[in-house]
Amino acid sequence: MTRERQNRPSRTDAPTAPSPRTAPDATAVVLAGGESTRFGPGHKALATLDGEPLIRRAVGTLRTVTGRSPIVAVRTADQRERLAAALPATWDVRFVRDDPSLSGPLAGVAAAAETAATPWLFVAGCDMPLLEPHAVAALFGRATHRDGDRGDGEHGRSVSAKDDRGRLKPPAVVPVSERGHEPLHALYRRAAVRNNVSELAPDDGLRALLDRLDGVEYVGFDSLPESVDRSVTNVNTRTELARVAAGCEVRR
Repeated sequence: MTRERQNRPSRTDAPTAPSPRTAPDATAVVLAGGESTRFGPGHKALATLDGEPLIRRAVGTLRTVTGRSPIVAVRTADQRERLAAALPATWDVRFVRDDPSLSGPLAGVAAAAETAATPWLFVAGCDMPLLEPHAVAALFGRATHRDGDRGDGEHGRSVSAKDDRGRLKPPAVVPVSERGHEPLHALYRRAAVRNNVSELAPDDGLRALLDRLDGVEYVGFDSLPESVDRSVTNVNTRTELARVAAGCEVRR
């Protein structure tokens, strides 16, 4: 699905980080372990937009927004080597290998949950070239508002700690539009991932994980900055990437 998009932001405009008041203790997780079969030859994460590899665009934006080095999840050692070469060494990006007992995005999220030390994970795909700092920060604001003491919690099916109003702290914060949920542009409580992945089947995805969690906060696009519509854009083919370069958004 495409639509015309005017004034695509230039990457020369530096992303801005959320204020300490709205930034949760979160690590960004960029998923790059896919085989890119629809994209054609070469790793999709190394394709370029405005002369910049997609992996560098995603990692650079999220590194600024979270204020810490992201984790990049890969499937193979070759992927790790090639993607590391596309990123500045000074960014100190950490790599993890996908959990071999799982598949798809969930495998990368599960591996990152074992490595990260923060209570929250912000999960995005390497094929999301238009990630918007304010759209990501708005989700952080929702999490921080409900998080109270920001405790991680390691117990219960869905991390059942409560905020200062007695409400269940959400185990995940997920944008949702009329087109559906956006689990690859969402915040996940690390403990909720760790406590539940062992109950999932090898072919399950992130939606199966979300179905297990009580109290997930689904946030409508109308409650988020307009830029969220750009931020969730992903590209699966070279044609879709060309449309983004030409000023069209590609949603699916």
